[in-house]
Formats: sequence, C-alpha cells, structure tokens
Amino acid sequence: MDSSNGKKNVEEDRLSSLPDDLIYKILAFIGIEYVVQTSVLSSRWRFIWTSMPYLNFSREKIYHPHKFSKFITHFFSSRNNQTKVSSVKLSFHGEDNQDVDVFVQQIMEYAFSHNIQQLNVACLFDKYGVEFPHFLSSSQSLKHLSVTKEHVSATPYLRTYVVKAPSTWEFPALTTLYLHDVHLCCDETTDKCIDLFSKCPNLKSLTIKSCYMGVKVLSICLPLLSNLTLESIRGGVKVFNIVSPQLKNLTMKSDSQYYPRYARDRQYQIYAPDLVFLLYRGYDHLQLYTNGFLSLEKADICVSSPKDAHEVLHLLPQLHNVKSLTLNLEIVEQLSSSVELMSHPPSPFVNLRSLKIYPTSEHSRVEKHKSGKMSAELKRYLLDASPGAIVTMVSREDVRAIKNTRLAQNLTTKLMALLQRVRSNIETIMAKIYEQRKAQVDKVIVADWNVHWCWKILSERVEKREEKPSGVISKLNEILKLLRTLPASNRATIQPSISTLWAEADIVMNLMTDLMKMYFDEKRRHLSVCCHELATTL
Repeated sequence: MDSSNGKKNVEEDRLSSLPDDLIYKILAFIGIEYVVQTSVLSSRWRFIWTSMPYLNFSREKIYHPHKFSKFITHFFSSRNNQTKVSSVKLSFHGEDNQDVDVFVQQIMEYAFSHNIQQLNVACLFDKYGVEFPHFLSSSQSLKHLSVTKEHVSATPYLRTYVVKAPSTWEFPALTTLYLHDVHLCCDETTDKCIDLFSKCPNLKSLTIKSCYMGVKVLSICLPLLSNLTLESIRGGVKVFNIVSPQLKNLTMKSDSQYYPRYARDRQYQIYAPDLVFLLYRGYDHLQLYTNGFLSLEKADICVSSPKDAHEVLHLLPQLHNVKSLTLNLEIVEQLSSSVELMSHPPSPFVNLRSLKIYPTSEHSRVEKHKSGKMSAELKRYLLDASPGAIVTMVSREDVRAIKNTRLAQNLTTKLMALLQRVRSNIETIMAKIYEQRKAQVDKVIVADWNVHWCWKILSERVEKREEKPSGVISKLNEILKLLRTLPASNRATIQPSISTLWAEADIVMNLMTDLMKMYFDEKRRHLSVCCHELATTL
C-alpha cells in the first residue's frame, strides 16, 4: 500500500522532474516573491530560486515600498551570484516615494552588473515623471530593451517617464528597442539635433510610440536596422533624418488631428534603398524626401484630411517602383478635383501590379457628384505605365455594409446568449412551480418558505424588462433594421445564425407567455381568496 502511494506521488509530481532550465522559464511568468516561496515545497525546490536567470519583479501595486526594498536586498544577497541575469521584468504601480526609487535602482544596478540581456520596464508612478538612472543609457550586454508606461484610464496623459538621456545611448549589443510613452529629455546643447542611437550599431528593430522628444531634428542612422516604427511622436521634432541602408519595413503614424502643433509640417528625409514595405497614416500630407526606394514592394498611404493636391503629386513619384499601392479614397477625391495638375506628367508606376483604394470616413468632403469617383485623368496617371494592374476600389457603401454586418453579428450573438440564459431561468422556475402544484394535489406538505421562494422569483423574472416579450422584440427589431440596410451577399453570410436566433426567440417567447400566464393566474387566485375571506368576515 505504502509503495503504491509513493509511486503515485512520484508520477504526479512531474514538475519537479523537469530540468532546471525549463523550470526557470515556467517560473519567469510569476513574481519573484512567489518564486522564493517555492523553496518550502521540497528539497528539490529549496534552492531553485537562487539560480533564476529570469527575474520578474511584477506587482500590481507597491503598498509598502520600504518592506519590498528590504525583500529585494535580501533576495540579491542570497542569490547565486555566479548565475547570469538573462532578463528582468519590472512592472508595478508605485507611489511617489523615495523607497520606490531606491529599490528600482537596486534592481537596475544588480541587473546591469550581471550582464543582463533583456530588460522590460512597464510601470506607472503617482508623480509626473520618473528619472531613470544614468547607467540605463549604457550597457555592453543588453540585447532587448522595452520601456513603456501603463495608463490610468482617468488621466492617461498626465503621467510619463522622464528619461534624462545624454546625447547618445551606448548599447553596442542591443538589437531590439521599444519605447512607449517615454519623455526623452536631452542636454541643452542637443536641443536642435540629436542622433540618440548612433552607438547602437547592432540595432535591428526600433519602435518609438507616443513619446515626447524635445529636439527639432531626430537622426536615426543605423547600418543594420531592419524594422522602424515611428508613431504619434510629440514634441518639437520637425525633421526625421533616417539613414538605414538595410531597412526593410517602415511604419509612420501621426496623430496630428489631436496634437496639431506636434505633427504638422514634419519632413521625413529617408535613405533606405532596400525598403520593401512603407506605411503612412496621418491627418496631413507625408512630406517625403528620398533618393527613391528601388526595392519597394508595398506602400500603404493614408492621409485622412488631404488639402493640397500638389503635396500628393510630390509624394507619388517617389514610390515609382512600388508593386502594390494602397491609397485612401480621400486622396483620390482630392486629386480628381485637380485634374489640371495631371495633364502633363507621365505615369510613374512602371511596376504596379495592384492598386487598392478605400475610404477612411463614411462621409465625403467633396461635392456629391464627385464623391467616391476617380477621374479619367487620375486613372491615366496611376495606370498608364502598368495597364495590367488589378484595381480594387472599396466604396463607402461597402464600408457601411461591412460595419453593419459586424454590428448585426454582434447583436445576434449577444441576444442569443440572453435568450439562452432567459430560457434556462424560466425552465428552472416553471419546474419548481409544477413540482409545488403536484405536491399540493398529492396532499404533500410543502414548506411555506419554498412556496414563497417560487413565487418571489417568478415575480422578479416577470418584472425584469429584458425577460418581457417587449424587451426581446425590441432587440429583434434592432437587428432587423440593420439587415434591411445590407446587400444580399452580406445578409447571406449571417443568415444561418439569424435563422437559429429566430427559432430560439420563438421558443423563449412562448415560455415567457406561459410564465406570465402562470404569474397572473396566481395573482387572480390570491385575489379570489382575499375576496372570499373578506365576504365571510362581513
């Protein structure tokens, strides 16, 4: 007996039989405090935590920074210092407290002194800015760095990191850098131009998103850079100087509609002869200056509020080698309203294979008779050099149909879930009532609390609006109204789910009717009893 139980326990403890490297990767998903607590499980786990190469300092909130700082001190003093630190994750919501700054610096110093390769920082502090330690801008071993800010929904833009960086960051081994909601403060001598990443020669992927940069010219000169994303950058940057001979993918997104003083009139000076993919999303025109993208395969250009056809005609010839071109309909409408500008220049797109045009808004800003149309002059300009290119033009009616189809599908799914829940509730209540009636017929004593419970729940169900026929009918009419706006092809895609919904609604409506009849019958019975008792008394 004892032997079999021992064998069973060994078989069940499969986690302990895993190699250390695999256990380390599993424990990396939980906070370091819980990792330390595993030491009490068995002798196998007693010292596992001391050799963890992946350190996860993630906490939802630091309630006692001083105690947590003492824990950090004890952890590092007990850890096996011969083990390298491969990665550190630092994620928490901290207070404006000096103890927080202390243990953040403890973690950083220890990680950088143990040849850290990956660092992910995602914190929210209850003060306006956080000054990161100076040594964050220099490391010989770091390969992956991510610094992000977690938002509080009430005040998402009031808190940010303030990284007082020198004129350059020195990360010779860095290959991936992700910065989100970081305020980069530079030296006063570098307020006009900065090449922040010039000492990161191995950087291959760079993302700068929703960051504030207090310079006028941002230079990104990286010989091995392959992927670059510049999104919603705030501050005084007017010129982006990008020199990356191996750049393959470039994404630029601007939120100038909400931050007009930041993003308008920006220039992008780009040298990227091997660029394959280009995406631009912005409120204003893309002012692009380049020697040409000789290897460009795909370009997706969206200007939500084009105002100057000259700017568009300056941009398009620089994309002359593109094979797949996507433009938003608003650009096409703007160019079609300025046909005189396209009477002379030849079509620049000699390799074009596909052209896609789609709207970003359901409403056009041009005259109604020009809305959603491409002029003959513009068609010649875009397609004369590539007459075999496939043209796909998405109308605003198509966009509305897709939107309404998705909305109808969502409403159908929600209503089906409601009907199934209502059906289950009604069937449960009705079963209880039938059981009560049967007990009364068979002269079985039924507890007063049980009878009272049944009719109380029944009353509540009837009083709930969503479980009334009118509530279901209202939702069905909302779906029906959407279906009437859809083309036949779109209606056909959701017809099976609609048919199932109709059948379920019919069943539930019948159950509701029966339930309400039982409810009012019981009310009438109670009234009759009261009247009879009153007459007898009189």
